[in-house]
Parts: sequence; structure tokens; C-alpha cells
Amino acid sequence: MMTLYTSTSLAKDTIAILYYSIVLSAITVLVAMVIGMIQLLSVIANYSSGPFWDGVDSVGDHFDVIGGGICGAFVVFGAASVLIYKPWRRRYDRRSRVGVVEAVELQPIEEKELEEKRLGAGSLGEVE
Repeated sequence: MMTLYTSTSLAKDTIAILYYSIVLSAITVLVAMVIGMIQLLSVIANYSSGPFWDGVDSVGDHFDVIGGGICGAFVVFGAASVLIYKPWRRRYDRRSRVGVVEAVELQPIEEKELEEKRLGAGSLGEVE
């Protein structure tokens, strides 16, 4: 994140900063939820028995492996977000340009035409 904020090429690109902030926040929330779930299940395992709870106790004893998995997840998801960013950004820019072109191509309706459409739509009971 420090590289993102101090990079001269990315510091001015607010969409890139927002994209990477969302990715980092999502990874952090996911990791926090996994750790919280492991801790909660470990507390419940102290008062329960069975093969599932034995597995929860085993997971609780190997936090070094879990920590390595968390570091690996940050590296893998961070690298994936860097690889996915350019195609996503091209599609985002293409969509935003199409929206601008469509808005420019729209012709304003004259007030007279608008009035005629409004009268024509509500004139079911008119006598000619």
C-alpha cells in the first residue's frame, strides 16, 4: 500500500488507489473472519467432544501454519489483483466512454413534440 500511495504514476489515479484499497480491505476482512471463526470454534471445542472438535483442536495448535497461509493469501491475492487490474480498467474506461458517447448522441425533444406525445397518450376518450 505504501508503494501505491507514493508511486508517482499511481498517486494521481484515484480509481487505482480505490481498487487496490478495496482489494486489500477485502483480504483483511476475510482473514479476520477466518481467524475469528477458528478462535470461536476453539472456545466451543473446550466444552465439546467428537471427531470434528478434535480437528478444531488440531487446527488451534498449528497457528504457525495458519499464519503462513495468511501471508501467502496476501501475496497470491495481491498478485492476482495486479494482474486483473489492467483488463478491468480497460473495460471500465470503455464503458465510461460509451456512456459519454450515448449521452452526446441523444437529441433533445422539442417541447411541442413532448406536448403532442403527452396529449396523444392521454386522449383515449376524445371525439373527432
